[in-house]
Amino acid sequence: MKSCPKILVLLGPTATGKTELALQVARLLDGEIISADSRQAYRGLEVGTGAPSPAERTRAPHHGVAFLEPGERYGAGRFARLCRQWVADIESRGRTPILAGGTGFFVRAVTRPVFREPELDEGRRSWLTTWLSGLPPDEIRRWVQRLDPALADRLAVVDRQRAGRTLELVFLTGRSLTWWQSHAEPEGDPVPARTWVLQLDPDLHRARIEKRVRSMLDSGWLEEVRALAASGHGPGSPGMTSIGYLDAWRFAAGEISRDEAVSAIVRDTWQYARRQRTWLRHQLEDDATRVDANVDIPELARAIAADWTRTIDGEWNPRENQPMSDSERP
Repeated sequence: MKSCPKILVLLGPTATGKTELALQVARLLDGEIISADSRQAYRGLEVGTGAPSPAERTRAPHHGVAFLEPGERYGAGRFARLCRQWVADIESRGRTPILAGGTGFFVRAVTRPVFREPELDEGRRSWLTTWLSGLPPDEIRRWVQRLDPALADRLAVVDRQRAGRTLELVFLTGRSLTWWQSHAEPEGDPVPARTWVLQLDPDLHRARIEKRVRSMLDSGWLEEVRALAASGHGPGSPGMTSIGYLDAWRFAAGEISRDEAVSAIVRDTWQYARRQRTWLRHQLEDDATRVDANVDIPELARAIAADWTRTIDGEWNPRENQPMSDSERP
C-alpha cells in the first residue's frame, strides 16, 4: 500500500504552462511552490530560463528560484537535500508543498533518493573542471557516451555541468555515475508524492516554444546576458550553459541576427522538449496522472486541487488513475 503523499508534483516539458498552473493550485490549496528546474535556481537568469517573475513570486511563496550564483553547481543530489528541508518547513507551517518543474531527475531524486556521494579530491576535481571548460560540447558528449553510455542514453541534455559530475566520478573513483546510482547507499528516505504530468500536441507545443522565445527576447533577455557578462559570468559558467544563452550572447554581441538567434534557440529548445517528453512518458510511476495542458488553467487547477484533497483524505485509488480527457473534466 502506498504511503499518503507529502508533496503535490506538477511536471511537464518546457513551455507547457507549469508556472501559472502551480500558482493557481497553490492559491486553492494554501500551498508553497518548490521549483524542480535545474536552471531557474540561478540568480540573474530569470528571463532566459522562464523562471517565475518577481510579480508571480508575490502570489505564492517560492523555493529554489534565483538563489544561486551562475558559477555554482546545482545537481540532483543538492536539490534533493534542499527539497527535503523545504518540504519540512512548508509542512511545519500547515501548508501544501507543491513541486513544479521540468527537470525529471530532480523530482526522482526526491521520490527515489540519489546515492550518497563519495569523497573526491578537490585538487584533481578542480583540474578536471578546468579541462572540461576547454572542450567543445560535442566532444564532451563523446566522453560521456564512451565512459557512461547508459547515462548518455537517458539524459535529455549533456551539458558541461552534468558532464563534469559524470566524468569526475569516473576519473576519480573508477566507477561510472550509473554504477554509483545502482550500488551506493541512498542518502535519504523517499518522499511520497502524487504526480500530474502536463502534455501538449507536438505542433502546438513547438508553436508555444517559438512564441515564448520571441517574448523573452522582447522582455529583457539581452539585457540579462549583458549584465551577466559585466559581472564576470561567461559562456563557461554552469548557469550560462542553459539552452539559448550562448545564442542570446552572440545576438547581443552582434555576431548573429535576431532571426538567426530565434531559429537556433527554438530548434535547441524543441530538441530538449522532445527529450523531456520521452523521459516523462517512460520514467515516471504508473500512477502519474497525465493531463492536457491546452485547457483552461483555472479549470485544470480546480480539478487537480480536488484530486489532491481526495488523495490526502484517503479516497484516491491509484489503480483507477487515468488521464483526464476533455469529456471527463469538471
